[in-house]
Amino acid sequence: MEYFNDPIRDPKNYKLGVLYINKADSRIFVPKRYGMGYTLNFAKPYVVIGFLLILATILYTAIFR
Repeated sequence: MEYFNDPIRDPKNYKLGVLYINKADSRIFVPKRYGMGYTLNFAKPYVVIGFLLILATILYTAIFR
């Protein structure tokens, strides 16, 4: 199974089918499993914090505007 030797292709590294979580991978941005583009490695704490800050900003703007 050469296909699954690539951590990006391994389905065990994806939660809910879309969140890439791999502590052994040092990259923040990893190529998407399918198609073009990049996704975030949510195993990094600063990625999760950044994502939550962006989400909080969007929600704050939507509620208090």
